[in-house]
Amino acid sequence: MKPPHLSSFVEAGSLVFLSGQLAFDRSGRISQAGIAEQTSQVLENIDHVLAELGLNRRNVIKTTVWLKPATDFVAFNESYAAYFGPHCPARSTVYADLMLPAALVEIEAIAFRS
Repeated sequence: MKPPHLSSFVEAGSLVFLSGQLAFDRSGRISQAGIAEQTSQVLENIDHVLAELGLNRRNVIKTTVWLKPATDFVAFNESYAAYFGPHCPARSTVYADLMLPAALVEIEAIAFRS
């Protein structure tokens, strides 16, 4: 299969738009773990992209989350809250089927470069 046609991020002025991240581990495979572990992996992947840009999670101002299935929301939200701590970016969360069958969550982010 051909890799998707996208950039991991695009900068527009002081905003940085990160493409949706899945729970790919270092070997390039999607974690077979549950939603809490997949959420943690996705957020770790976001950390890596932000670090490339000299940014961190405190620069994130908005996320969009896709969950499959919707019943995973509580466990997802616990992992998400642990990652961001007191920092609370704006967020939209929707239920959707994802492009890769093993994926339980996808998160995209918008960060602000001050």
